[in-house]
Amino acid sequence: MAKIDKAKEYIGILKVYMSLLVALLISVVAGTARLYNNNIVSVTFWLGIVATMVISIIFLKVASHTHKKIDELEDM
Repeated sequence: MAKIDKAKEYIGILKVYMSLLVALLISVVAGTARLYNNNIVSVTFWLGIVATMVISIIFLKVASHTHKKIDELEDM
């Protein structure tokens, strides 16, 4: 039974990480959009674009890992 509880806690932590990544992604996209609307296409704008891509990829990897752990939980 302890193995199942540990797996559930791990999945819960992954959900928290995903929530933090979504909040970070929203704030970076909003900041980048504000720069674009103000016609400030500088290094900061391009860093925002790159950060958006990197955060999105990290989110997808964490989501994929979470789904794998949920599938493993079904086997326990």
